[in-house]
Amino acid sequence: MRKILLTVLMCVPMLCWGQKMKERRVYYMDCSYSMVANGLWDDVRNNLKNAIDNVNDETTELVVVPFAFDGKHHATLEGFSARADGEGKRELKQKIDNLKTDRSTMTYHNDVLKDFYGRRDQGDRLTYLFLMTDGENEDKSGEFEELLQRWGGRYADRHVYMFYVMLHSAARNARVEEIIGRQPKMWKVETADVNISIVRLEDRAVFNVRNDKYFDLQIYGRYEGRKFEAAFPGGAPYSVSDVKVVNGRLRVSVSHTGDVYGLPESLPLEMKVRKGSGWGEYDFMVTETVRVRCESKPERSLKISVRK
Repeated sequence: MRKILLTVLMCVPMLCWGQKMKERRVYYMDCSYSMVANGLWDDVRNNLKNAIDNVNDETTELVVVPFAFDGKHHATLEGFSARADGEGKRELKQKIDNLKTDRSTMTYHNDVLKDFYGRRDQGDRLTYLFLMTDGENEDKSGEFEELLQRWGGRYADRHVYMFYVMLHSAARNARVEEIIGRQPKMWKVETADVNISIVRLEDRAVFNVRNDKYFDLQIYGRYEGRKFEAAFPGGAPYSVSDVKVVNGRLRVSVSHTGDVYGLPESLPLEMKVRKGSGWGEYDFMVTETVRVRCESKPERSLKISVRK
């Protein structure tokens, strides 16, 4: 019998986990007649088709949902969906070309959130909602505002994000914009071009001060030419000393105060991440907080015995 002892030192300078989640992008398209009257109908449809063409991950589910196409309320809306491959994109763009509008339309933003909450926010995918509208909500009951305020509690711990896309200045509403400003994972955009750039980071990591000088976070989306900033909360024994992009990952260098042996064995911290220089007006970083478990533990080894 022969005994083979294999020792593997676990002193990797970075540890993060998780895998790339499949995405769903849901575009709610305002089909009210004002889209024609404001001269937006053709441009917005072309911009939406460009946005669809620019989705590179073929596993992404693309959903286009028309609303405000008549004078009625709709708690559920019929949309059309496809994968972001060549055939799926062609099918979606053809259906966008075939969308119609007429003079009898009413714009009810309530319909969008009721439909999304009820049918589109399944937890199996990272989901982006784009509410594209050129005017204010014509339902004055306050229901839309109440539905908006549910967002934070509903999606605080889930990968669900919303963009309120104001296609025309007529869509501006101070109360709605104030609510959006207080909700996590929700942004307002004033543009007729929905081809906005979204960047996301891996949102969890482990850092062991005994072994590591930094940890890496995977970047999803276009990061070329863009700078990032990051910081641990004030008063924490750890601080961010440097942030840079290395091979498609955000490398966060960490320093500490005091003797390393006096640090807590395990300390969970929420690191805030912000955009630095090089970002455009319609470039969005949707990851604002990264949960980092900062450890001070001796270097560990894994011993595997194989007996024959």
